[in-house]
Amino acid sequence: MTKRLFLLLAVALLPLSCGGGADPEPEETTRCKVERITLSSPELNMQLGVTVWLPGGYDETKTYPFLYLLHGYGDDNDSWNQKGNASTIINRYVKGGGVPMVVIMPDGLQMFYVGDYETYIHETMMPEVERRYHCNGKRAVAGLSMGGYGTLYHALKYPGKFKYAYAMSPATDEAGFKVLASAHEPSYYPPITIESGTQDYTVRIEGVRSCVRMLEECGLKCEFIERGGGHDWAFWPVCLEKALVKIGESFK
Repeated sequence: MTKRLFLLLAVALLPLSCGGGADPEPEETTRCKVERITLSSPELNMQLGVTVWLPGGYDETKTYPFLYLLHGYGDDNDSWNQKGNASTIINRYVKGGGVPMVVIMPDGLQMFYVGDYETYIHETMMPEVERRYHCNGKRAVAGLSMGGYGTLYHALKYPGKFKYAYAMSPATDEAGFKVLASAHEPSYYPPITIESGTQDYTVRIEGVRSCVRMLEECGLKCEFIERGGGHDWAFWPVCLEKALVKIGESFK
C-alpha cells in the first residue's frame, strides 16, 4: 500500500463530529453524539423511536438538564436533525459557552402530543430517558407547528415540570389553552416564547397573536416574536438558535 493511499484511508475512517469541521480542542470534549433508541409504549401498543442528542464530554456520572424538542405534523424523531440541522446548531451553542444539555426528540406520530400519546410522554418516555441519560430535574420544551402546539399544551398543563417553553409557528387552541392557563396562579407557569412568521399561510399569524393576547390577559409571562418568514425549514432553525439561549438561561 502506498503512503498516499494509506493516508487517504486513514482520513476516510475518522469518525465524524456532529459539530462539523476540524477542531483543535480535545476530541472527547467537543464531539457530540446522536443516539436513536426505541421505547415500548403500552399506552399506544407500539414501539416508538426517540432521537437523543448528547453534548461533547457527556459523562454518565453527572446529571444534565433536558430539552424536549418536538417535530411537526408528518415528520418524525429524525426530522429536526435531517431537515433542521439541529445537531449542528445545538453543538455550536454548547461549544460557544452554552449550557450542556441532553436533547430528546421523540416520534410524535400525528397525535399532537395529546391523548394516549400524552400519557406515553409522562408515564413512559420521560421516566425512561431521564433515568437512562441522567436528568437533573430541570426541563424545557420546544417545538414547531404541531410540536409548537404540544409545547404550549404541555407547558400549560404540566407547568411544574418545565423551566421554559418555546413554541415555533404553533398550531393553537385558544379556548383550550385558556382553560389550562387559568388553572394556576400565573407565577406557577414557565416563561413562554412564541415565534411566528408573517408569511405563514399554514398557521395564520392573526390566530397566534390572539392566543398570545389571551395568555397575557391570564397573567402569564409570554414573549411574542413575529418576523418575516413562512411555515418552513428556512424559518425554524433560526428559532432554535434563539430558543437554546433562552432555555440555557432558564437552566442556570
